Amino acid sequence: MRWLIVYLLLVAVIWLFVANMNLRRVILAATTVLFAAFIVLFTLTEKPNAPETATAEQFKQARQRETVRYGAVTTADIAIDKTSLNNASRTIFDGAGKEQTVPDPFNWKFETSLTNRSTQYTVDSISVRLSLYSCPQFYDVPQIEVDPRKLSANCTIIGRRSIDLNQLGLKPGQSTTDKRSITFPNQSEPRNPRYWLEVQSATASATD
Repeated sequence: MRWLIVYLLLVAVIWLFVANMNLRRVILAATTVLFAAFIVLFTLTEKPNAPETATAEQFKQARQRETVRYGAVTTADIAIDKTSLNNASRTIFDGAGKEQTVPDPFNWKFETSLTNRSTQYTVDSISVRLSLYSCPQFYDVPQIEVDPRKLSANCTIIGRRSIDLNQLGLKPGQSTTDKRSITFPNQSEPRNPRYWLEVQSATASATD
C-alpha cells in the first residue's frame, strides 16, 4: 500500500511539472541556483597550483645538480697515490702435525690511497677496477713498474672486480685511504701474481 501511495505521488509531481508552467520555472530556477552554488564552493576550496616559474626553476636546479654529480669530475681528477695487494694468511698443518702460517692464494688484503685533484668540486664516490694477473716466472718486473699494456701481453688475467668507495666528501686536494679484505669471483690460483688498478668513475658535488 505504501508503494502505491509513493507511485501516485510521483505520477502527480510529473503531471504537475508537465502541465504547470510556474512549477517548471521554480524547479529550473532552484536547479540553476544549486548548480551555481556548487561551482562557487568548488572554486573557493580548490588548492592553487604552484607557479610554473617555480616548477621550472626546481627542474633547472635538479638538472644542474645531476650535471655536477656525473660530469664535474673525471677519472683523470682522481689520483692513485699508492696501492697494495697481498695474500691474506691461513693456518695449515704439515705431515708432522705442526702448525704453519702460509699465504692464502684466494683471499687478499687490499689497500689504496686516492686524492681528489679537482680544484672546484667535492668528490662523493669513487669506483675502481682491480685486475689480477698470473705471470710466467721470467716476468720479473716489480709491481711498482708494471705497465698495463705489457702486463696484458705477458700475463693472463685470472680475476677482476670493482670496488666502490662511497660517502667520501673528499674536498679539493684531500686524500682518502681504503683498506679491506677482498676476493675475486671465479679466481684460479695465481702464479707470480701482478695486478693493475684503475679508476672507473667518480661522482661529485659543488664545494661549499
